Amino acid sequence: MELGDRKMLVVGAGKTGIETVKFLLRRGARVTVSESSALENIAEQAGLLESWGVELESGGHKRETFLAADTIVLSPGVPFGIPAVREAIESGIEVISEVELASRFINKDKPVIAVTGSNGKTTTSTLIARILEKNGRKVFLGANIGTPLIQIADDCDRYDVLVLELSSFQLQGIEAFRPDVSVILNVTPNHLDHHSSFDEYAESKMKIFSNQTERDWCIYKADDEVIGKYVSLIRARKIPFGSGPRGNGIYYDGRGIKYGDDYYGLQGVKLPGYHNVENIMAAIAAATAAGCEPRLIREALTEFDPLPHRIEYIGEIKGAKFYNDSKSTSPDATLRALESLPPPIILIAGGKDKGVSFEPLRGTIENKVKLMVLMGESRFRMERDLGGKGAAILAASLEDAVEKTLENLAPGDKVLFSPACSSFDMFRSYEERGRRYKELVRNIQLIQSKGL
Repeated sequence: MELGDRKMLVVGAGKTGIETVKFLLRRGARVTVSESSALENIAEQAGLLESWGVELESGGHKRETFLAADTIVLSPGVPFGIPAVREAIESGIEVISEVELASRFINKDKPVIAVTGSNGKTTTSTLIARILEKNGRKVFLGANIGTPLIQIADDCDRYDVLVLELSSFQLQGIEAFRPDVSVILNVTPNHLDHHSSFDEYAESKMKIFSNQTERDWCIYKADDEVIGKYVSLIRARKIPFGSGPRGNGIYYDGRGIKYGDDYYGLQGVKLPGYHNVENIMAAIAAATAAGCEPRLIREALTEFDPLPHRIEYIGEIKGAKFYNDSKSTSPDATLRALESLPPPIILIAGGKDKGVSFEPLRGTIENKVKLMVLMGESRFRMERDLGGKGAAILAASLEDAVEKTLENLAPGDKVLFSPACSSFDMFRSYEERGRRYKELVRNIQLIQSKGL
């Protein structure tokens, strides 16, 4: 792709957008940025763009700006459905994601492992990277986590392999991107505030294998009903994972993981819950496809520590155990967390309403949750949809939610902060939300330790 003097529009002035602009400028493109946020909210980015001579449109998207571009690059989280983007597509203007742009400039011989799914992407992609490193590879881990792919597109030869966590937003905008190994963990309703329908969301996920050939590998959850509808379209060599033997796949036998002639016991593995067994199966299959040794895979599995904000044990207060699961931004993710803990559970949940159904939580809440403490934008809908299945009280903030939890605490309770919603109504990220929750809990522990 020649960029010299090409008119490129970057939509979104966040971290990925800024890195995309820097890349395009190095390649000689004529760059404009369109950002929906008001200028006062992006002062730092605006200053950078001005110093680089880049025109910035803020506070909304003008159709004229989009129709004047040769290529439009959408940052993650920018919907394809906004009017200016739709009109550009209808006018024949190329609209791609930053991942697609970056892939056009990465050495085609560079091995790429790409991971997607509604839940478990970060744990699985990070675990794959740690296994590869254990096997002596220099690994880039990024895209939807950490470093945007475009940031290393000019310098990817310092890595032996690229491990990419990819969201539906990034995959929706690919055209030629082709991973050597694709991993689809699961597909459940999510991001319906961004996608026009669940079908659009699922189809975006499935684009991960759309350009793969018979030389490549596709690893997928065998009993996922949504994935099952697309399996016949996969041209790559297929590796299903799940419970019980399944042909050439990888499976869990109730004690450990069997893959071909190799067996992986789970003694000493620190990742809790069956959902993490699924993540481990996917990681083993991907690492094996990349040529990793079983002995080193086993060592990496036992050395791997759970990532923060994922059913993260914090400590005890009044004989009750507190867990931080701020990363659970969908009902399905919260369901997995609830299934990992024994009752009685106090569930602190709520956040930005993404428009998905809370129905998957109903049965487990009825059986395991003694109290729901609901906060955030979604708290009223959650109370309406789930309150009949368990006691529920409303909180005005995270601080208020923790205070109300303490008022209802009993020895033996498990307090699970698992929002089932995104953080953007009250926090900038799930990490910030999780850190604040841990801070609140630890401050209470500190006060109690001093007898105050």
